[in-house]
Amino acid sequence: MKGPSTFCSLLLLSLLLSPDPTAAFLLPPSTACCTQLYRKPLSYKLLRKVIRVELQEADGDCHLQAFVLHLAQRSICIHPQNPSLSQWFEHQERKLHRTLPNLNFGMLRKMG
Repeated sequence: MKGPSTFCSLLLLSLLLSPDPTAAFLLPPSTACCTQLYRKPLSYKLLRKVIRVELQEADGDCHLQAFVLHLAQRSICIHPQNPSLSQWFEHQERKLHRTLPNLNFGMLRKMG
């Protein structure tokens, strides 16, 4: 049986020399891109679990435009034209309008 490969040796060396052992495994956020998009309708149960939503632009490192839904244990890449996602966004906007009725959302869209 052969000894450890060069890759394993370099990985072990980087862990030993790194002041933060977890830093060797963490990638910068800009390198984490969606490579596949979910196009099927989204369940209400799944959408209730969304913690945060990000828009991935199709520029730079990432080649696909997508909405990234962050859940507690995972993230899901959704096609931007997914109808159930559009309906969910409209529902969230109506909820926000009821909560903050005096806020000018038209002005926010122009700023964002």
